Amino acid sequence: MLKDSIDTIERLTVICFSPTRTSRKITEAVAAGMTAARIRTIDLTLDRSDSPITVGAGETVVLGAPVYAGRVAPEAVRRLQRIKAATGAVIPTVVTVTYGNRDYEDALVELYDLAVSLGLSPFAAGAFIGEHSYSTPEMPVAEGRPDSMDIADARIFGGQCRQKLDGPGAFAPFSIKGNRPYKDVKRSPNPAAPVTADGCPLCGECARVCPTGAVSIDTSAGKVLTEPALCIRCCACVKVCPTGMRTYSTPITAFLYENCSSRRNPETFL
Repeated sequence: MLKDSIDTIERLTVICFSPTRTSRKITEAVAAGMTAARIRTIDLTLDRSDSPITVGAGETVVLGAPVYAGRVAPEAVRRLQRIKAATGAVIPTVVTVTYGNRDYEDALVELYDLAVSLGLSPFAAGAFIGEHSYSTPEMPVAEGRPDSMDIADARIFGGQCRQKLDGPGAFAPFSIKGNRPYKDVKRSPNPAAPVTADGCPLCGECARVCPTGAVSIDTSAGKVLTEPALCIRCCACVKVCPTGMRTYSTPITAFLYENCSSRRNPETFL
């Protein structure tokens, strides 16, 4: 049975999957709003191992993941499933998702349920906005977000989480926007992937940031190679390309630009 409150935050750990660093920025800002103590960040973006991540008594966790099509990114789910809560330990947890200004739909509920299934004890949740993976300079969608206002909101939310954790009834049930069962996402059997224009200097930045190893550099052929079956279309490779030669073209960008450009604000649940 959960106790009504936790007396202090002994250790605060951020665990996130964040190909374009938006989820990491938000989770670290939430954590900073919760404590002035040192924060440990476990960024699973480039960690493709299967080794368990153990969290134990006295530890508070902030989880962060991106939203893909209204659900938690499948690769994020796979990586976060490595978390193992120590037997008998109560692990207070804040769950956060970051989405590209369209909608987060069922992702926050899904991440909450995942946290519970891993033995964690979520007591607060928030949905924040990050630049959409498909945003381009010509058709920007939430460009530059999370911005300073978003970070400030995340820190304020962190302070509210701390107040709730320090008070009575911290683990009382609370409502989160979303549905169960989660929305069904139909994925293309032959998805496209980012491409690289001729003349690329082969700096390797795209391969360095790819979370699934889908991108490689063939120096002998002078080409950037991409394995579509491994690509999750996070567009981290596109965002990091110093020459702008790495691009991803999809009609979804125009739809988002035309219909999802109005600024949306974070939504939090305590």
